[in-house]
Amino acid sequence: MAEIMTVLVTVAMWIVGAMGVVGVPVLAIGLTASLSGGATEISGIKALAEGVMPGQLVIGLVGLLVIVPGVIYICLQLRRILLTLADGDPFVPENARRLSRIGIAIAAMELLRVVTILVVSTVPTLVGDEPPRLSTQFILWISVAALFVLSQVFREGTRLRDEEKMTI
Repeated sequence: MAEIMTVLVTVAMWIVGAMGVVGVPVLAIGLTASLSGGATEISGIKALAEGVMPGQLVIGLVGLLVIVPGVIYICLQLRRILLTLADGDPFVPENARRLSRIGIAIAAMELLRVVTILVVSTVPTLVGDEPPRLSTQFILWISVAALFVLSQVFREGTRLRDEEKMTI
């Protein structure tokens, strides 16, 4: 099962990477078009962005620039955890740290999302008449808390396993 999960995490990582490779240039060109009155031409590519506020494109672009590396980082941590599971010994000290790192990465991505929306909302020329809505992601914060709890569980599991190895 760990091998299957490793493959799925790897596929997800590559899909997100491809989304970044395609999405960042598209949003950057769209932002250029939006800032130049709704249309622009870059290297023979004509971009139309009429009716799209630059703020929406900035939020999307910053979002991709944060989320893509963040998700790749999380996938790499998950793959390392899954490798220890496949080896039959997931209760290693590093897995507790990996779970904490995943929680921190998710929290950092969410905080950057909130900060980006707040900053973009303060610039009227970027948002026009309708500023972007800020929403609270309760399930995300519960997931971050669960990751820190699981990290502690792994720390304790590692301690108990090491203690058991020392008994005769």
